[in-house]
Amino acid sequence: MSRFLVAASALTVSTLVQGANWTPTSPLIQIGNDCDIYFDSAASLEVTDNLYSAPTKTSATSWMVTPGFLLEYGKDSALTVTLSAKHTFVNFTDNALSDLEDGRDALSAGIRFADGGPLTLSLDSSYRVSARNDDLQMQGLGGLLGATLVRQANYSHAFRADYKLTEKLRVGLGYTNTFNQYLDPTQTGSSPTFVFNTNTLTELNTKSMPLSFDFQAFEKLSFGLVLQHDVTDYSAAPYFSQANTPRPALTHQQLLKDFAGLTARGQLSESGKLNGNIRVGYSRFSFDNAPKDKDLSYLVNLSHQLSERFSQSLTLSRDVTASSTNGQMAAKNYTYGLSYTASEDLTMNFSATKSDVFAGTSQIDSYVYNLGADYKYTNHLTFQAGYSFNDSKASVAASTYLSNTFTLSAAFRY
Repeated sequence: MSRFLVAASALTVSTLVQGANWTPTSPLIQIGNDCDIYFDSAASLEVTDNLYSAPTKTSATSWMVTPGFLLEYGKDSALTVTLSAKHTFVNFTDNALSDLEDGRDALSAGIRFADGGPLTLSLDSSYRVSARNDDLQMQGLGGLLGATLVRQANYSHAFRADYKLTEKLRVGLGYTNTFNQYLDPTQTGSSPTFVFNTNTLTELNTKSMPLSFDFQAFEKLSFGLVLQHDVTDYSAAPYFSQANTPRPALTHQQLLKDFAGLTARGQLSESGKLNGNIRVGYSRFSFDNAPKDKDLSYLVNLSHQLSERFSQSLTLSRDVTASSTNGQMAAKNYTYGLSYTASEDLTMNFSATKSDVFAGTSQIDSYVYNLGADYKYTNHLTFQAGYSFNDSKASVAASTYLSNTFTLSAAFRY
């Protein structure tokens, strides 16, 4: 297996370099008229001045090669299937960071059924390994991370069924299960009190069950009602204590949440330049069987075509979710995006995000600015360049940090 992945990595680099002179016109493998298999790969270079998202900066330059394959079946039929498998090799130019070099898998599968009748079905499943600290820093957990990247396995399984009752009325029912597992914890502290850096973390297993009703009020605009029940189970992360102290009991076993709200989707102006996907309502939530609190919850996505070349977007969100420390966090996020299509093949974009998070006794306010460009060299080869600036201020000093990151990447699909 390892020889195959190394060979696939070499093929990735080789084809990216030769892409300027070789333009394939068909998938890597075709089976009949319904099944295509593609070689789906990428390579990237990242330079950052704050690898661990910590108050004390550690600069790093890393390069990644991602060979993979994508299978598409039945693209023009009622039943479609997609399967994707990728493996990322992560390498650092500094030998002092060699212990962070690893491999990260990403697997996904999707099934769609739509035969033109009233019923449509979808089933999606994915598995992805990540190694990052910024998501935990957003919960004020910088004090326990240490000089390492926290590795996680992230799983997601989702089912959705929609049924068209009449020409204008549609009902939908779904089920989603997402959960994470911490991988390869790192020992921190000094003898005789070594512990894992994940000792105080909890793994989250969330089950969501939405029920929606949508009414097509106009040709390109619908309104609806959505009800959703969420259950998040907490479980302790991998635990270690050299002093043989017992694992502390979890304060909470579950976070229960019920949402009820209204939705609007589609074209919001006669010209068609303003479009939106809006969900606004209230959530009621509680730990275990305790009395429930309630709070406003919304997700608003707006897009506006300013001109033939310029477009802008605005995303607003507010919600209460489970935190990684056996608690809950309330988050408000505001994102503005601007895109400029310089040519048929070149697009430039900018975004700014402000986040306000309350997790336990910690408050974290952050600003993230992204600037990027996407260039389509051929239908099979694309290039991306990006810069990101993160300014995070927290009531916990260990979660206050600044970071600058530059990224160059290429994606190849044959």
